[in-house]
Amino acid sequence: MKLDSDISEIEVTSGLESLSRTLRVADVIRRRDLDFVSKPGELVESEFETGSLGAAARKAFALMLRKAGPEAYEDKTFVITKKELRGSHKGNERIQTVMDELLRVIVRIRTTTSKGKPAVMSQSLLASCVEEISEDGMSVVEFQFSDNFKRVLQRSDYYARVNLGVMLALQSRYALSLYDLGCLIINRQNRVYKMKVDELRRKLGVPDGSFKNFAEFRRDVLAKSKAEIDQLADFTVEWEEIRGSGRGRPVEAVKLMFHPKDLEDQEETARELDRPRVGRRARREGTVETMAIADRPKIIERKPFPRDSLHFCPDTRLLTIVADYGGGWDKDLIASGYRKTMGSRLDNLVGEALYKSWEGFCKSFVQQRGRA
Repeated sequence: MKLDSDISEIEVTSGLESLSRTLRVADVIRRRDLDFVSKPGELVESEFETGSLGAAARKAFALMLRKAGPEAYEDKTFVITKKELRGSHKGNERIQTVMDELLRVIVRIRTTTSKGKPAVMSQSLLASCVEEISEDGMSVVEFQFSDNFKRVLQRSDYYARVNLGVMLALQSRYALSLYDLGCLIINRQNRVYKMKVDELRRKLGVPDGSFKNFAEFRRDVLAKSKAEIDQLADFTVEWEEIRGSGRGRPVEAVKLMFHPKDLEDQEETARELDRPRVGRRARREGTVETMAIADRPKIIERKPFPRDSLHFCPDTRLLTIVADYGGGWDKDLIASGYRKTMGSRLDNLVGEALYKSWEGFCKSFVQQRGRA
């Protein structure tokens, strides 16, 4: 299994030599009928200025971009069926809401002026949208990209090659944005992306007033997004928190790190994508649920505390606890002390009892040693 984001040699179709690199990749995807979309790097690295996009709107826009292909920069109206647009969703009832989101949101995209000077462009993504009233799956949506976005496409020479199967399987809007970013940089020599917390919030489209406390942002945005990406993408994501020197040493910046999976892990990821969505969260969190038979109760088996590095731990709740209560200390250092303290008692400790025990140890560790 190749990396989703591998860059193949781009065979330029005759007459399309003048296209930007992003659009040439879109042409290859169309000609070979590949299940990918070529997203301009400028869009992946953009920030939301007003509003945000839900997961459904983000997926829909990617499908519209793929439908337009190498012609996306042209002054023309594109047509996509509702069946194509709704992806894995069964009904059409959300399409109008999704289109309204795409027309309303304003993003800030880094670009250049006509003189080649660095600039920031504020723009909507769509200029217009016309939806047929019929609820038939073969009814269509006609759309046009905004003029400013078309100019970005014309000049875009770096891109994210996004796997449609992974994109449609991801549930969190924030996981979708982080996945796009990973697709953008995974083939670079330097796979580290550092930014201030406020900048990261804008890139992910976190609404103003949500997750103001970094512990909440870490738990509900970063940790949950990491869990989805690690399970479904061909790479994993880690982050390092960079703290300031003021009172309480608040987190000022985040360093994101993307790591390609080895062949065995890639094959397991491919198998997971082929499995039904039902039960995926349980598999991600390390639980296995057995359906009740007749009057027999449901049996839930939970995994014990990991024996190896927490950097490879799929249980996001364990990671969130050490992030929230570990005082900034290395999670493997705390885990080593926890295993030593608990000894053989740890073998049979699972579920809520394990989480409470782990949280208590993290708190006592910081009480004894102070914050890192």
